[in-house]
Amino acid sequence: MGLYDEALKFKKLAENAMRKGDIEAAKRYLQMAISRLETLEEMSEDPTLKKIWEQGRRNLMMLLEGLESGAIRIPKRTAEAKAPRRVAGAPRVKMIEHVPRRTAIKEIPEECQADFLYTSIPEITFNDVAGLDDVKRELREGIEWQIKYPEILRQLGLRPIKGILLYGPPGTGKTYVVKAAAGEFGVPLIIVDPATLMSKWLGESEKMVAKIFSCARRLSPSIVFIDEVDKVFPRQVSGSEAPKRIEAQLLQELDGIRSGEGFIVIFATNEPWNLNPALIRAKRVDKVIYVPPPDDEMRKKLFELYLRGVNLADDVNLDELVRRTRPNSEGFYSAAAIALICNEAKKNVLRYYQKTGQLRPIRMEDLLEAIERTRRDIPINLVEKYDEWKKQYFIS
Repeated sequence: MGLYDEALKFKKLAENAMRKGDIEAAKRYLQMAISRLETLEEMSEDPTLKKIWEQGRRNLMMLLEGLESGAIRIPKRTAEAKAPRRVAGAPRVKMIEHVPRRTAIKEIPEECQADFLYTSIPEITFNDVAGLDDVKRELREGIEWQIKYPEILRQLGLRPIKGILLYGPPGTGKTYVVKAAAGEFGVPLIIVDPATLMSKWLGESEKMVAKIFSCARRLSPSIVFIDEVDKVFPRQVSGSEAPKRIEAQLLQELDGIRSGEGFIVIFATNEPWNLNPALIRAKRVDKVIYVPPPDDEMRKKLFELYLRGVNLADDVNLDELVRRTRPNSEGFYSAAAIALICNEAKKNVLRYYQKTGQLRPIRMEDLLEAIERTRRDIPINLVEKYDEWKKQYFIS
């Protein structure tokens, strides 16, 4: 039996002891599980795995400290506290032609009440996203068609999409556009925290992955969003069984999505070359969408967005700002960098107010100075690397 399995065994024994009220036995088993984790952490040369073992050890240490201090109380769950389940044989609710916009989820199902999930219906829509018109069109076709026209898709013999992968440089708005898509179509967005999910590796990871998809079915139509999927589903995995079990469960759930279930999984990554190719396969991920650095039109819209409602001097020229932020040999400005430029210009106004007590408008010199101070955060060679990856997978 390996160290991972030993740690898992002792954790389960500790849980059983806690259920029986034998706190002393629970503490002994937790200490044995922690010692196995410490050994795994010391032996591991893989930084990702080292972090997983460390987080798992910390989780068990917190549990042990809670038992020793008497701070932990384990409430008994009653039948009344459980979320209602669908009666076997009862018909599923069919998706209708028009999905009314919802502003809140009336009741969060039990499956969705996990510390690695955040579930809501975002208030933003595509109108709040500057540019990215091609990305929004692809998301509309991938999501809205399934929600609004399932019967027509079946009549035309078009298979519903299960998964979408968004890839591109950091700070280009991948997460924001997914939130806007959920808000646009008025459906719940289930955001998965990969770091917390990975930290629950100790016998819980498979259950956690299954809970994600169970939550999506209960809230259908819905969107599941997993950012930094390369951390959850890496190209290379060390000899440990824990990350492999997460991968296996994730693939099993994706392969098990049936046509017409009414939810879609959207993945995002800044490093697609570190992603396991097994995920990028038809019937798992059907759309792969590049989210690029902002072009001239998008940067102008970004400046308009981030300077909206702010008093501007007459000399502020948005077209000149667009020209000054064009890519060069140093790289590109991301959407996040444009936001930073605008914020730095606003800080100049606040500094002036502190000195004079007068609130003046933002001047062109404030913005140009902010551009000079803000580095281009997307290197040219990084964009070239995305192009090479795109060619490798014959993505149009």
